[in-house]
Amino acid sequence: MLYQGVSLILSPLLIAQGLKVRRTTPKLPEPEGERVGQTGPNPTLNLLILGDSAAAGVGVSNQSEALLGQVIEQLSPTLDVNYALFAKTGATTSTTLEALKQQCTPAHPILGQSTFDVIITSLGVNDITSSVSCDKWLQQQQQFFELIRQRYQPKLILVTALPPLGLFPALPHPLRWSLGQRANQFNERLAQLIHKLNQQGNQTSRFAIIKLPLDNPQPELTMLDFMRQVMASDGFHPGAPIYNAWASLAVEQILDGAVAPTFV
Repeated sequence: MLYQGVSLILSPLLIAQGLKVRRTTPKLPEPEGERVGQTGPNPTLNLLILGDSAAAGVGVSNQSEALLGQVIEQLSPTLDVNYALFAKTGATTSTTLEALKQQCTPAHPILGQSTFDVIITSLGVNDITSSVSCDKWLQQQQQFFELIRQRYQPKLILVTALPPLGLFPALPHPLRWSLGQRANQFNERLAQLIHKLNQQGNQTSRFAIIKLPLDNPQPELTMLDFMRQVMASDGFHPGAPIYNAWASLAVEQILDGAVAPTFV
């Protein structure tokens, strides 16, 4: 691909920019708040969120503003939820896969649960910024999907696409352009994998990709300036508006008839 050739030529500059970004970008904490619990006396939906710092809610101060809290809030008029969050800053597909293999025991307070109806995943940004190849990442993603499908037998697995790194304010040009192109490639291949998994017969789990719409409602602003408004202060993690929009897309999938009717 063209971007790979250009990125190779620019590799000394890209490496220097990447090191500077790692050194100078503020390290935001994971938000406070419950990661395991339930809403209502008789929850009708078992929800698990798995992933990286975005899944953990980095960028906001409390889980109520993060993906987990926003999904719970938006589901509350319709469904009571038994919820769990297993996410860690810096997590890659590989490290999450290994953690699941090692910790999926009955004694684990989150991963020990026997089934989840819906699983939301958020993995890939830390893979993109590493040296892992797209082919290797897809192999790891498939292993990850097969493990959670076999272990928890979810009805729905919502796979969050990679965000548009080409619009991240924290990244300087041309690093921003290069990582944005790499993310586009990974997303294209991820969509192909999800399509293949959904075509497999005798499977009770359905996969769907969540891709955040990032339409700029303020035409007087550039997209980069718009992203500065909706992202966290570090210019790398979601802000509250993005978590809200992300949750809305997840809730729409959950309530579209594929999952919810079996719980009422």
